[in-house]
Amino acid sequence: MNAAAVHATRDARFRWIGVVVFAIAFAYVESAVVVYLRKIYFGGSFDFPIATLWKDGRRVLDPLIPIKMGREAATLVMLAAAGILAGRNGLQRLCFFLIAFGVWDIFYYLWLKVILGWPQSLMTWDLLFYIPLPWVGPVIAPVLIAATMTAAGTALIFLEGKGYPIRWRRV
Repeated sequence: MNAAAVHATRDARFRWIGVVVFAIAFAYVESAVVVYLRKIYFGGSFDFPIATLWKDGRRVLDPLIPIKMGREAATLVMLAAAGILAGRNGLQRLCFFLIAFGVWDIFYYLWLKVILGWPQSLMTWDLLFYIPLPWVGPVIAPVLIAATMTAAGTALIFLEGKGYPIRWRRV
C-alpha cells in the first residue's frame, strides 16, 4: 500500500471514530429525553398499547406529537450533518450518515437498557419512529437494520480508502 493510501486509511479511521463517538453520545441524549417524556406522559411506562385519547369516536392528536416529530426530524438532520462533515465525497457522506444513524440507533437501545433495564429482550415491542407515521415493532428490527447500515457504511468507507472503485448504478 502506498503512502497516500495509508494516509487516506488513517484519515478515514479518525473520521470514523469521531462519527461513532458523536453517535454514542447523541444516543445517550436521545434516550434520556425519551425517559423524561415517558415519565411525564406515561408514568415511565414503555408498555403497549400506548395510551391514546379518544373523543367522539376519533383519536385526539396530542399537541406534543408535532414536537416529537420535529425532534425526530432534527435527529435525522444532526446525523446527516455528521455524515456530511465527516465525508470527503458523496459516497463517504452517505456512508458516514449510515454509520452515525446505525450506531446512534443501537446505542439508543443500549442506553435505555442501562438506564431503565428496558427493553426486556430484543423481541420487546417499541414505538420505533413517528415519521411519517407511527412505526411499531420489536426492538430487534431497528437493531438489525442499524447493524447492517453500520457494517455497510464502514465496509464501503474502507474499501474505497484501499483503492477499490465503488460505483453506483441505477439498477
